[in-house]
Amino acid sequence: MHGRRLLWLVGGIGLIACGVVGVIRGAVLGAPGTSTVLTVIADVLWAGAILLLAFGLSREGSVVGRKPLGLAASAAVALWPVTSTLVNLFAGSDNLEQADAWRFWGYLSVVLPLVFGLIAAMQVARAGVVPAPWNWAPLWVLGVQSVMWILPQLIGAASPTFVMEMAGLVAALGTLAFLTSTLGLGILAVILASRSQTGTVPVFQSSTSE
Repeated sequence: MHGRRLLWLVGGIGLIACGVVGVIRGAVLGAPGTSTVLTVIADVLWAGAILLLAFGLSREGSVVGRKPLGLAASAAVALWPVTSTLVNLFAGSDNLEQADAWRFWGYLSVVLPLVFGLIAAMQVARAGVVPAPWNWAPLWVLGVQSVMWILPQLIGAASPTFVMEMAGLVAALGTLAFLTSTLGLGILAVILASRSQTGTVPVFQSSTSE
């Protein structure tokens, strides 16, 4: 129990730190070098926190119960941002001869994280480690992120000029989606760690085998 409290606390702090670094990054977008460094730091914090929460020190501390599918999906969710950042950083997207490849990569960067995120969130919900109803929190976050991404796309398809005029609103929606998955889940993890310490969180319950 103590190990799980510590892991959830550290993981939650890592997600909160990721959110804070992301906010700072948004304030220095005019400085490409600084923005890139902060992006990599945020990605590393995200990866470390998600991997810590997913794997834990034991099955009891793993938010996915250390099920192979949950671990694989969580690892993909954790490592995708830093992988995407490094690909964009070192490969570069200004080569016109590779425009089609970069367009495909752009679509892939949207679809794959969504698929992996959905699988990981469902595994958290089904594992029975995180107490209800908070075991559904990753799915709630995924839903919020999806709405925040789809809404500007729909508005843009209906009225491209409106999106250009409301660029600040679109950026704000993106920031809100980012903070929901970092600060939101991080604060929840810290709170659950605290509740676990006081004995109000149920002990691990084995889920039915898949």
